[in-house]
This record gives sequence, C-alpha cells and structure tokens, in this order.
Amino acid sequence: MAAVPPGSSSHGAFAEFIASDPELSVFRSFQALSARNLLHLQSRMLEIEVELQKSDEDDATNVDDASRLATKCWEVFALRAQEMDSREARKMDILNRLQETIKDYHEALLLRSQLMKFTTPNDRVFRVFQGWFESEKPFLGHGHDLPSKRDDFIALAPSSGADFLTRNLEDLTGKYLAGKRHKETTEVKYYSARHVTRLVTIITVLSASLVIQAAIVTLYLIHNEVLRLCMIAIFTSVFAASLAVMTDGRRTDIILATAACAAVLVAFVAQD
Repeated sequence: MAAVPPGSSSHGAFAEFIASDPELSVFRSFQALSARNLLHLQSRMLEIEVELQKSDEDDATNVDDASRLATKCWEVFALRAQEMDSREARKMDILNRLQETIKDYHEALLLRSQLMKFTTPNDRVFRVFQGWFESEKPFLGHGHDLPSKRDDFIALAPSSGADFLTRNLEDLTGKYLAGKRHKETTEVKYYSARHVTRLVTIITVLSASLVIQAAIVTLYLIHNEVLRLCMIAIFTSVFAASLAVMTDGRRTDIILATAACAAVLVAFVAQD
C-alpha cells in the first residue's frame, strides 16, 4: 500500500474546497462509459426483441386452442406460465427480462440526455480546480491524476457570464482585488460575482451610450453627405461589435439593437 504523504489533503479537504464555491462543482462525466453502458443495454434489448418476435411467430402457427387462448387472455397466459418448461413460461421469462431491461435502458437514455445539457467548466474555473488538486494531492491510487481528462469534466453550476468582458473581469477581479482565500491554499482567491455583474452592466451601458453620443457629435460636425453615410456605417459596426464583446445576447438581439442604432443615426441625419 502506498504511504500517505505527511500533511496531505484528503477526500474531506477536497470536498470542502469544492463546496467553497458553486463554480467548483466540476466532476468527471465518464461519457465513454455512459455510451458503452447504453450500447450494452441496447444490445440486450435487440436480443429480447428477436426472442419475443420468434415467440409471437410460434404462437401464430400453433394450432393448440389452449395456447391460442393464452395469447388473447392474460389470466390464462399467466396460469399456463406457471407450468414448468411450457411455451408460456418461456415467454413470461422473456417479458420479465424485457420489463427490467427496458426500464434500465430508458432511464439510462434520459440520464444521458440530461447529462448532455451540462457544459464543460470554463478555463478559469478548471485552472483553479486543477491547481488546487495538483498542489494538495488529495487522492492516491487511480484518482491521483483526476484532472488529466479535461474534456470529460462537466460543470454542475457553470459561470453565469459567458461573454468576453465578464470572463476577463472575473480573471482581473480574482488577481487584483482582495478577497477571502481558501484556508489551505493561498493561491485560490474568491470574489463577489454580484460586484462583477454590476461592473459589467455599468461598462456595457456606458460604452453603448458613448458610441451613440460620439456618433451624433461626429455627424453634427460633418456636413458632407457621403462622409456622413460612411460614419454611420462605422459607428453602427462599432456598436454591434461592442455588444458582441460585452454581452452574451443572442445574434437576433444584437441585430435588432444594431438596426435600432442605425435608425436613430439615419433619423438624426435626415432632420439635420
């Protein structure tokens, strides 16, 4: 048995670290094993399907009136299935296996469909997770290199900010703003997600308004019509790019906001 390094962390310390922030709830999804389990269950279902079809064909060709009655009346079928080595007993065995296997198969399908909805942890979160793990070494045995399969991890509570601005502000906040630290690892810093959200909102609103204000002032100072049209195109493009960078809005939302901005600028030029 491998010796435990003195002062090393354990499952308990690792659990406390994960519980210290919702974003750190990242775990292996074992996608390959999940798919393999479904394939095995699917193969068992295929086998049962063939057996049941063959049994139905035998029932259809059977001239025995009692056997035919068993195919139409469940009570008769269940009664005859109690006879050892009877046709109905063999079919009841197939049906029992079907009931168990199809339940496992459908549950596995539903669980995998839910699993596929989870996203992978973002780079910042996984760097923190991996850094703590490699620093503290909480596991021995097969789990000693847990973070090695990066693509197989899922985030149970993914970061709310998916846009470029939010991701970079989260990195800057963690590096330069003081906050509470994990009691065992001084390299892990915590910050207020609410403060980051507020800062992103302020920067986004100010940037969007400044673009429109700059466009209006520029169009007011320029009197050449061709140059005005060029400036409208430039400022509209800048406005759209800023929305794409600083928000996580859908493409349709960005297009609608850009169209509204262009309409305002065109209306301003028309009234001038």
